[in-house]
Amino acid sequence: MKALRTFLLLVLPIFILAACSEVKTSATGHDDEILLFTDDETWALLEPAILQTFQDTVLTPQPEAWYTVKRVPFEDYPNYEKQVFRIVLAPLDGTGPVAAFVKESLDPSVRELVSEGKEYVLNKYEPKARGQLLMFLVASNLPSLKTVLETKAADLLYFFKSIRLRRELTSLEAERSYQKLGIERSLLDRYAWKMTVQHDYFVAIDSADGRFFWMRRANPSDMERWIFASWLDAVDPSVLTDDFPFRLRDSLTAQYLRTVNNDAYVEIAPYNLQIENINFLGRFGYEMRGNWRFSDKSGGGPFVNYTFYDEKSRRIYTVDGSIFAPRVEKKELIIQVDAILHTFRTADELSQEDREKLGY
Repeated sequence: MKALRTFLLLVLPIFILAACSEVKTSATGHDDEILLFTDDETWALLEPAILQTFQDTVLTPQPEAWYTVKRVPFEDYPNYEKQVFRIVLAPLDGTGPVAAFVKESLDPSVRELVSEGKEYVLNKYEPKARGQLLMFLVASNLPSLKTVLETKAADLLYFFKSIRLRRELTSLEAERSYQKLGIERSLLDRYAWKMTVQHDYFVAIDSADGRFFWMRRANPSDMERWIFASWLDAVDPSVLTDDFPFRLRDSLTAQYLRTVNNDAYVEIAPYNLQIENINFLGRFGYEMRGNWRFSDKSGGGPFVNYTFYDEKSRRIYTVDGSIFAPRVEKKELIIQVDAILHTFRTADELSQEDREKLGY
């Protein structure tokens, strides 16, 4: 899957729409809404497959749809040119206005690739606004388009998730002056790594001996976000096997993430767990998503974890974000902690400009 994603990103430049040179404002609309433009015949046949692909759910443990698909009449297309997420979906042999628009928009060489089944997704990033994705989803005919939706769902959804994460990272950077730079400098000076510490996080545990750092955010009081990081020396990444992230997380949370009266601890729930080998910020590692729970079954919520090998420092790092928010939707909170995990940097990675931003 990762190789396919890389391939798709490489072929994107062949699809070129009219560029605009004006200063762009931020995209409008909701980050969890995708506007869909497609012809009636296409919608009649592909509606179930479209919704199954783009309204994929995350179990928190309650099911929450990552996105809501809203079909919009094609005549209203110009009114939504600054919308954050749009999909134009049509087969090349279609006869409706959306199919005609797609055929007019594609270069003949691209149409040939689509006809041969060598291409199906063509993305335009920020065509009219910052933080925007316009996806053209095409195939030679309706059966082929249906096959794409059914077999490439994870890759199609990945594009929207990556933009959504990037938008959250942009928000973090915009709030830089309000963040706790003193804590970030302390992490860098003592442990040779750092990550963003937002203004309303507080340090819960900072153990140099245990090589464990945990910060929490409890604002409002019934909605908690937890971020922890830990590291260990490793000459090579051979110890980082498929089950290592699971075992490492459970051992750390059993030791450090315990209830106030110390009679229960955090553990990985034995359901809805996903572990995938990935490249995390240029490093070999694993992404783990699922649900945590207290060992006495008194509560729980979703988490995201990245465990990876840093070759320069010869360390295995694990960075983790968890949510405890029993009465609210948690998908946005997951994205927020995920973005913070993606701000992880080692001392070797920081430029002089980065250090100056930290006040060095």
